[in-house]
Amino acid sequence: MQSCKLKQVFKIALSFALISIAILSFSLDQERFAHSQSLNNNSTTNATGSTVDLKDTHPLPTNVKAGSKFEVLSTVVNNSPHKILLPAGQCDSPLTAFFMSNNVVIKNTQGCTAKSPPFELNPGQEVTVAGPASGTIYQAIKAGKIPATATVYYLTENGQPGNVTMPFVFTIN
Repeated sequence: MQSCKLKQVFKIALSFALISIAILSFSLDQERFAHSQSLNNNSTTNATGSTVDLKDTHPLPTNVKAGSKFEVLSTVVNNSPHKILLPAGQCDSPLTAFFMSNNVVIKNTQGCTAKSPPFELNPGQEVTVAGPASGTIYQAIKAGKIPATATVYYLTENGQPGNVTMPFVFTIN
């Protein structure tokens, strides 16, 4: 029983790694798959654009204290002419963050293995997502101003992987 569960966790981790590699390899073509935001904490969205954007990216709770765990929230705006698909559910998140300091540690724990169908985001719609996915914990370890990036991964209507990244800065007290 234990080895069966271990095999299942290994398969999920391997699948996640392969999907991440595939998405990252496609993200090298920035004009086709991604739109990077300027170093602006609350970027604005151009309603006539044909991209997927992020706005209002911030930690939750907003007052992060050293030693505490936190999430990152960001609003995904679909300015493309087609619907996009986002991983959804309690165990999946399309949002991941990278912290450019040693003030935050990312811990991996056993997460749930339940899957949910992707969430469809139609053109012109927006939705706020939280990260990290189940099995990952962001923990503040010391005070300071933290530069970071948030990335949301999605699939286009025709199944092509895409992502959008936005820098943001927050403070650990």
